[in-house]
Amino acid sequence: MAVAVSGSDGRLIEETVAVVVRDGTRLMTTITRPAEGGPYPAILTRTPYDRTSQQPLGEQWAQVGYAFVRQDVRGRFDSGGEFYPFRDDPLDGYDTVEWIAEQPWCNGRVGTTGASHVGAVQYLLGPTRPPHLEAAIPEFASSSVYHRWWYHGGAFRLSFNVAWALMLAQDNLRHFPQRLQALERDRVEAWVTPEQMRNLEIEPFLREWSFRDFAAIEGVFGNRWLEEFMEHPDDGPFWRPYDFTALHHETETPMLHIGGWYDTFCQGTIDSYVGLATRASTEEARRGQRLIMGPWRHVNWGQQEVGELDFGPGLLAVEPFTVRARWFDHWLRDVDAGVADEPPVLIFVMGENVWRAEQEWPLARTQLTAYYLHSDGSLDGEPPQSEPPRSFTYDPADPVVTLGGCEWVNYPCGPFDQKPLDARPDVLRFQTAALEQDLEVTGQVLVHLFASSSARDTDFTAKLIDVHPDGSAYNLCDGILRGRYRDSLEGPKPMEAGTPYEFVIDLWSTSNLFRRGHRIRLDISSSNFPRFDANPNTGAPPFSAAHGEGERVTATNTVHFDRDRPSRVVLPVIPR
Repeated sequence: MAVAVSGSDGRLIEETVAVVVRDGTRLMTTITRPAEGGPYPAILTRTPYDRTSQQPLGEQWAQVGYAFVRQDVRGRFDSGGEFYPFRDDPLDGYDTVEWIAEQPWCNGRVGTTGASHVGAVQYLLGPTRPPHLEAAIPEFASSSVYHRWWYHGGAFRLSFNVAWALMLAQDNLRHFPQRLQALERDRVEAWVTPEQMRNLEIEPFLREWSFRDFAAIEGVFGNRWLEEFMEHPDDGPFWRPYDFTALHHETETPMLHIGGWYDTFCQGTIDSYVGLATRASTEEARRGQRLIMGPWRHVNWGQQEVGELDFGPGLLAVEPFTVRARWFDHWLRDVDAGVADEPPVLIFVMGENVWRAEQEWPLARTQLTAYYLHSDGSLDGEPPQSEPPRSFTYDPADPVVTLGGCEWVNYPCGPFDQKPLDARPDVLRFQTAALEQDLEVTGQVLVHLFASSSARDTDFTAKLIDVHPDGSAYNLCDGILRGRYRDSLEGPKPMEAGTPYEFVIDLWSTSNLFRRGHRIRLDISSSNFPRFDANPNTGAPPFSAAHGEGERVTATNTVHFDRDRPSRVVLPVIPR
């Protein structure tokens, strides 16, 4: 039975009901709507993070004439059923959208919104085509759970995934404390309390992380989703149900995609926009895709300071609630606010620190330009002829520590001066001469690295950096490729010691104006910890029983520069 109460200003109604989906599971749902008038268009958000935390947002939407519906996904907080990330969300979301459309306070027009996990469930909902779903705003969301979330280039996304699993486990401990009886109570409780999560020194903490720890967290959940995710380090059939990119052609929902250059799901957001703009099932849906990319880290648009850089007050011109309201007014109320006539892509160009509208992504005027790595540490447009290789020692017990970049919690993310890493001998640095004129790089960055190793498996990392005239050096984007996945993420093959291979490392996308007098730098190494797990160089899967006992091998890794093996970074240069 619904319980109705007056809103804080006496002009709103809030009620909580159980939405019963097709298999009989009760999903607890709270609706905030205006007390008078109606029926109204409705906006739905489905969250694993406690729907009650979104009451202020519900009141904000209701005050501008929408019914705001927030729901705990299956198995989370007050909702029934078993939580297994994303498995049940497509059909649960479909049933919820259609339930909303049938309510007397709804006019039958429904949109969805939300960020991160809440954005991913929107992507998975789209291909089910609920008849009353008319628009969506997925923000800071991945297009695939395997690609660019759980793994990146075959490497395990350690800090994000562990922190996310621990955060999810907090609710399970609150509801099911008996699940700790067979576990190491003190250790697990220390992991998952909010205070510990806030104060955790993540890098030394994760150095001690092991297979045993994942088994303990699995016990907290009471089901096998985490274990099953960890049992599948290779791409393949297990991950297909959680890959939205394969379902673009079945989606007909107009979507506004919001992402950040320093977001943990940066490339996933872009991939979703591009896929739907080209392959959505209807012309209206293809024309109805929009993309906004700012210099933000995960879920922090609305702030002008990111990492160690201040991008200026102009960044705040794209204000979150205003942007969302214009989108839903257009699609759910038929308000002509110019949305249909605007260019589909809006990007923030860092360095210049301006917003710029574009007609497509990637930009049609892009000039893919190779900058070659040289043995002397230079980076320029001339291919190498015959230069000696350079080697470094990668010790998995002493990995290069993550400094800034595209992550989420427990350590600084965004642009940071890389100077603290300058003394490390396991980082090879390549940079251009000071630029004689401004150079804009906007698009996806790829590194073609020819390298060999003394080990049967190792990683190679790459980081693109903007070096300022004063010597400060700010990271833009980075990537990694695990050696055994050099040819395929589905069919890993061990490396042969001393044999050079080509590693194509995806650094995701960025938009930056390298100013005159600045230098372009590329750092090459074999670790970026704890953003990624430190490869033990043995070929064992991350946190497997074999890996969990701490077996590690030190590797000598070598980068090659010659006519047949021209290591290079390919930059998407935009003419000016």
